[in-house]
Amino acid sequence: MTLRRILLALPFVLLAACGPAKKDEAAKGAEPDAKAPVAVAVAPYAGGPLTVGKDGVGPISGATAFDLPTLKALFPKAKVEQAFLHFGEGPPQPIINVEQDNTPLLEIGKTDEGAIAYVAASGGDIRGPKGEQLLAKWADLGFTVDQCRAGQGREINQVICVRPEAATVSYVFGVPGWTKGGVPPEAVLKAKGQLNALVWRPAEGAAVGAA
Repeated sequence: MTLRRILLALPFVLLAACGPAKKDEAAKGAEPDAKAPVAVAVAPYAGGPLTVGKDGVGPISGATAFDLPTLKALFPKAKVEQAFLHFGEGPPQPIINVEQDNTPLLEIGKTDEGAIAYVAASGGDIRGPKGEQLLAKWADLGFTVDQCRAGQGREINQVICVRPEAATVSYVFGVPGWTKGGVPPEAVLKAKGQLNALVWRPAEGAAVGAA
């Protein structure tokens, strides 16, 4: 190839080399910016009313691990201690107790898989999904008998009621003097039933952090 032909072909070679690169750069510039992950902060419990709702108890949710350091961080002003629950003929079950201002606040149970099984609230300024408070009368909370069942195990001779719109929250009613088993008649519930505890259990399939 002569020098003249080489010089004539050179501009086309340069254009061929530069064209795709510019196109790729333009295409990259047209791509939308990738969204950065959103970090959701959980506010620790400092004091005051502690709500037991369908999605959790205060700062505890279905994503909270059954883990002492985690729960201490969520309740920085409380005494958070691991213990064992002895009941029935089975082996002792690990639990975590939360106490604040010298008042037992929460008992947190553990599943066989290491997740939070339940959170029972039976002391302190506890509120239910609708603002219900401990020691409230059964008659004042709008339940019907068909929303309740007889307690079993540790809750024997108590009555467990659940609202359809908050199925993860159990209302544990004491009925002083009732030892016959089963659910007492409505008249007895209205006369004697009082709210002793609220128990939250994660919904089935909830994503729970590793312990």
